[in-house]
Amino acid sequence: MELTIQLEDHADLAFIKKLLTQIKGIKSVQVSEEDKTYSWEEIENSEYFGKVMEQSEGDYKNGNYQELTDDLLDQIFDKK
Repeated sequence: MELTIQLEDHADLAFIKKLLTQIKGIKSVQVSEEDKTYSWEEIENSEYFGKVMEQSEGDYKNGNYQELTDDLLDQIFDKK
């Protein structure tokens, strides 16, 4: 079975990967764009990913972050 999620260009792929891989039953996570599928190794080794992680770490150190609540996670995963 597959699940398709469409992300915005600036989505936090590292966070999404960590979140999804912690869910029981998730076997693998792949990212694709315009008929091209990227492995997580390709993403994590890319220059763009490094810049996003650097920016994310800088934001966190500067106090620019938002804590996730159970309500938000339920909304993300459409729990009722």
